[in-house]
Amino acid sequence: MDERERLTKAYYSNKLSHAYLFEGDDGQKMQQVAIDFAKLILCNENNQCQLKVESLNHPDFMYVSSEETTIKKDQVEQLVHHMNQLPIEGDYKVYIIESFEKLTVQGENSILKFLEEPPENTIAILLSTKPEQILDTIHSRCQHVYFKPINKLHFIDRLVERDISRPVAELLSTYTTQTEIAVALNEETDLTALRKSIVKWCQLLLTNRSMALIAIVDLLKQAKNRRLQLLTLAAVNGFFEDVMHAKVGIIDDVIYQDLQEDIKGYTKKLTYNQIILMYDQITEAHKKLNQNVNPTLVFEQIVIKGVK
Repeated sequence: MDERERLTKAYYSNKLSHAYLFEGDDGQKMQQVAIDFAKLILCNENNQCQLKVESLNHPDFMYVSSEETTIKKDQVEQLVHHMNQLPIEGDYKVYIIESFEKLTVQGENSILKFLEEPPENTIAILLSTKPEQILDTIHSRCQHVYFKPINKLHFIDRLVERDISRPVAELLSTYTTQTEIAVALNEETDLTALRKSIVKWCQLLLTNRSMALIAIVDLLKQAKNRRLQLLTLAAVNGFFEDVMHAKVGIIDDVIYQDLQEDIKGYTKKLTYNQIILMYDQITEAHKKLNQNVNPTLVFEQIVIKGVK
């Protein structure tokens, strides 16, 4: 039974939860399943009603997303106000928040209060490809729906078919699994140069911490805005994922194909605990960056608190 079938069964069994947290790395699939679930709850099999949901024009449905690095406070306030109204066309109101990890701490706390005392027959569907960045109190108030991991190598092939070079496609696969977002990022900046800076910085993290601190200046010249800085952190995380995969002998899931020999060499120098420490520091850096902490300080902390 897959995710869609389980949700459908819950609906027909009258066992709906007031909040769902969709977790996985396939953002497009989670988005489609969420929309389909909302259509089921609000419309059952009414085609006209379903079209309203699909076009985001249903009065009892709200879809929150942002192309920016954060979901703004006024979007959350508008959502809470709208969802506190009584349903207009049916028995339920449904809202979806895409990339929930983009909420600021203030935004998360506003939604947390809403989840603690939700209006009757109001259902939240929260989507996240980075659930580790979400408050534990949010996790505890949601029913979790786990999506199978996307095949990143297939996603990379898909980007290559869109005339993106394989090394850049590998880089993008660490940040997003949505083709249009990847294509837009590739058009926005010189990702070949950014990838070169990221790889150099990762290597310095493991070989020369003093130079890694100095190299942050060059790194941030390439990653000149918040979205590119988040891409950089995701790419650094992907580098250490490759190190961990090599450490345990999993070679099929390697992202940085051209660095395999270098990465194998790093596995001999690093313990499992050291690699996990880097994961923890990168996760913390993501949180700080989303809280608008100065990016130079964020990257410096990775060097200072990372692998000794």
